[in-house]
Amino acid sequence: MRGRFLRWCGVLAVTAAVPATAAAQAGGPARASALPTLTTIGAIRALSQDEGARGYPVRVRGTVTHINEGADDGAIIHDGRLGQWLVPPPTEARSAWAVWREIRRGDLIEIDGRTVRGGFAPNLEPRALRRLGRGPLPTPKTIAFGSMLSGRHDCDYVEITGVVQRAWRPTDPRLHNLFMDVAFEDGVVRASFWDFQEEDFERFIDARVRLRGNVGSLFSRSEQLRGVSLFVDYTSEITVLEPPPDPFALVPRSARSIYNYSAAGEVNRRIRIRGVVTSYVAGRPVEINDFTTTAKFRYVRNVLYVDDGTGGARIETEQAQRVEPGTMVDVAGFPAVTPGKPILTDAVLRVVGSAPQPAATAVNDANVLTPDYDATLVRMQAHFLSVLRTPSERTLVLRIGESVFPVTLEAGPAAEALERLRAGTIVDVTGVYAYQWGPSPSFRLFLRSANDVRVIKAAPWWTLRHTAVMIAILALGGCAVAVWMRAAARRRRQQYQAVLTERTRVARELHDTLEQGLAGIALQLEAVGGSLAASPERAQQSLEVARRMLQYSQEEARRSVMDLRAQALESRDLAGALTDLVEERAKSAGVAAAVTVEGVPRRLDASHEHHLLRIGLEALTNALKHSGARHIDIRLRFAPEDVELSIQDDGCGIAEGVEEHPAGHFGLLGIRERVGKLGGTLHLRGTQGAGTLLTVRVPTSKKPAEPAGATGALGASWRTS
Repeated sequence: MRGRFLRWCGVLAVTAAVPATAAAQAGGPARASALPTLTTIGAIRALSQDEGARGYPVRVRGTVTHINEGADDGAIIHDGRLGQWLVPPPTEARSAWAVWREIRRGDLIEIDGRTVRGGFAPNLEPRALRRLGRGPLPTPKTIAFGSMLSGRHDCDYVEITGVVQRAWRPTDPRLHNLFMDVAFEDGVVRASFWDFQEEDFERFIDARVRLRGNVGSLFSRSEQLRGVSLFVDYTSEITVLEPPPDPFALVPRSARSIYNYSAAGEVNRRIRIRGVVTSYVAGRPVEINDFTTTAKFRYVRNVLYVDDGTGGARIETEQAQRVEPGTMVDVAGFPAVTPGKPILTDAVLRVVGSAPQPAATAVNDANVLTPDYDATLVRMQAHFLSVLRTPSERTLVLRIGESVFPVTLEAGPAAEALERLRAGTIVDVTGVYAYQWGPSPSFRLFLRSANDVRVIKAAPWWTLRHTAVMIAILALGGCAVAVWMRAAARRRRQQYQAVLTERTRVARELHDTLEQGLAGIALQLEAVGGSLAASPERAQQSLEVARRMLQYSQEEARRSVMDLRAQALESRDLAGALTDLVEERAKSAGVAAAVTVEGVPRRLDASHEHHLLRIGLEALTNALKHSGARHIDIRLRFAPEDVELSIQDDGCGIAEGVEEHPAGHFGLLGIRERVGKLGGTLHLRGTQGAGTLLTVRVPTSKKPAEPAGATGALGASWRTS
């Protein structure tokens, strides 16, 4: 499998080397044809990765010491001194491929080829192969594990003695390989076999064995060494020096003596302990991609904590058997040193009964962070900060002293109650202590059940967060009250201004209509008194004028009273008030009248709205009374700088000259006076029998002229809505 990956790396190396070679042929410092031919494996091994990628020509002989006969994934040859990795021949080298498929371990072969970049060290790509016969396997070297980790013994043929601790297969069924972890001296070597039986997965575990094979390097994408492997190939060639004992027949050890001093102690063999389970943490499947072999390994590591009365121990096992706290178990596993307490790995277990759990050790904030509590059932008081949720577990975040730590419990109905805890609650928590090393040492607790969390003092509702929220609410409320009070004050000012404006309007109405009308009537009556005897006809005309003036004054007084009673402009804008009053008066007169609004309606100065409304109603009244119209159109157009009001009817029209000389037409005189006060223009057009069009255009930026005695405040604008 390693070879299959290296073949892939070799192809990439060849591809990468082609442009470099072409460049060299074009005048580079070293052309490919100028590279010397390498005739020994030692010469190849002396190259760096970059040098190997240049494609040195090679002609060497060696004995095949490793080849996977079931897959074309590479081979190793040995010349009696050093070993060299071969990638399969390129596709175009058909004759080489024919020989490659016939090669077996022990064959003596001659190779013509070139160097290519490998995954860790330069590889050899054969272009021509010749099988010369059979040759003896080299004498295996004895190399220390630390020396293997240097990488300089890559592909060497060696012999090691160690203990098999684990056996597994890749998850990809297309890869027919068996791997074993063999504890050798102070490390672990991964042995690889392509010829094996199903029973080999179990029968070598905890056996002391002797293995022979080629050293392989486990490397990363950055071509750096991260471990050591051994290509043994055949499980039938494993020499068992000490068969594995029955794990549950071993002499029990105490949890506190897993790694005690022993002059003749065996640290790589299984040991057995018996104790009561204090916590079980189900593992989740983890799939690891191995870059060297391109294989995937599925690994599930379940963890249980066991206490035998002398102390606690962490047990790691792939055995899919859940055990609940309070279960008495026999456990046999391989000891390993950690920054906390020693642990047992790759363990097997069996249930032997049940027993009371040990009393929890009390912990305070002064001595909470120490590896001495690792794997121990402890109890402490802490402050609850928050809870984290995942589909499989609930994690409480607690604080004791200056240490913040997680507390984990499997998800379930009982765990939901913990989510209702409020930040700041003081809890008494019991769980198994797990020391975690790192640049910043820490720890976590594993709960047995939700009952391991007991509330000592509930967090007060009036927390800093709630205080901040309340302050924010009060601030918003204060702002809202301030805005409301300001709006209310503005509304009162508007109402007062409206009263002043209405008083001014009434005074103006009395001055403009009733007082002037009465004065005109008085003048006409005086004229009647002076001409009654001498000219009865003239006196009759003056009386007719006085009667008409009296009638007009009555109507004006009635309209003023109606305006006081209705206050249409206080609840509606000009367009709405005009529409309502026009519909009311036209309906009572049996005439069809329509109000059309153009532009964007807006509120105007109070005096503008009042005068325009009175102008519209006066024009409507004149049309209803004098024109005999059947239809009246009123158009109100809002422009940015002015407002235009037009009233058109289909009545009898007006007499010639009335537009320029409206004497005696008191309604038209009143309209002209109002237009003049607003600084606007009045246009009146019409002919006998063809209807009348009255158009008023008033600038909105110009304040209306005030009558004598009116104060500046009376002309200020006001709004209601």
